[in-house]
Amino acid sequence: GHAGDAPAELLFQAWAPPLGFSTFGVKQLSPADPRDPPRWPSGDPEPQIQNEHLRVLFDPLTGHLREIQNLAKGFSLPVFQSFLWYNASTGDGQSPQASGAYIFRPNSPTAIPVAKRAATRLLKTALVQELHQNFSAWCSQVLRLRPGQPFLELEWTVGPIPVADGVGKEIISRFETPLATAGRFYTDSNGRQVLQRRYGAGRGTPGAGRGTAGHTWTHLGLGGAHLGTPGPHSTHLRPVPSPLQDQKLQLTVLTDRSQGGSSILDGSLELMDDNRGMGEPLDEPGDDGEGLVVRGRHLVLLDTAEASAEQHRPLAQEMVTSPSVVLAPGTGPQLRQVS
Repeated sequence: GHAGDAPAELLFQAWAPPLGFSTFGVKQLSPADPRDPPRWPSGDPEPQIQNEHLRVLFDPLTGHLREIQNLAKGFSLPVFQSFLWYNASTGDGQSPQASGAYIFRPNSPTAIPVAKRAATRLLKTALVQELHQNFSAWCSQVLRLRPGQPFLELEWTVGPIPVADGVGKEIISRFETPLATAGRFYTDSNGRQVLQRRYGAGRGTPGAGRGTAGHTWTHLGLGGAHLGTPGPHSTHLRPVPSPLQDQKLQLTVLTDRSQGGSSILDGSLELMDDNRGMGEPLDEPGDDGEGLVVRGRHLVLLDTAEASAEQHRPLAQEMVTSPSVVLAPGTGPQLRQVS
């Protein structure tokens, strides 16, 4: 539905040949097919989802992501992910510039959590394991593992953003780890170019948007930003990563769209959609006047530095050139598959 309130979701394995398509027919059975009923376990003292590659743990009290474990290589990393918002500036006595296109300008350097806790539901079937998080009436997320999938998928849904209080809100997804990154992070354009950035440096330089209290934001493509540190533990947090040495770890976040991102705190990465128009703040109420709903995905990989490129390079290209899904009533084309 318009507000992401569809009563059900259909999951099945699909495949399409190169330069071609496959057609699948869907019909509803009555009564529902009991062969693979969804299970919603409850009362788990430590909620988790798992496949042969990853185990993902959640805080039983707050429902937040807590830890990612690489099962094949036997290491883990505490990872906390949450949604927050900055109060968007409409301009002040120093400058009339509002937070807008290519300019991120909050009234305060402190981001406000959307919620301190998330209501959660756990789903486990033969095709997928999911934890559903509901942070508010306008912010939710599904964390998903499929068999054979070496990455964690985070599918977020945001909107309509409430503005009845007269406060503009810039929503971010923040990943936090205990790694000391010395204020360094890297931007990557579609996995092709890697540039080192330093928090607080480069204000006013091309490609950097100036915020408040020294916030420096860069505009990221489907590549994005990552963090690195030369210490014994090292991670790169960015939509497309770069290799690290020896036993150092790499946590990779890939985006499915162009996003802004930065490392405001050591060991952290925050990502934001550019939800502003050109020349003026964007208030797009939509057809029903209530605002828009946006849904997107972040893919998270945890591996050693030397092995990460094998994973993230093809995965980034798969995201850029993912198959198109077309829905239509009726029986569909006579040819069910073409290459």
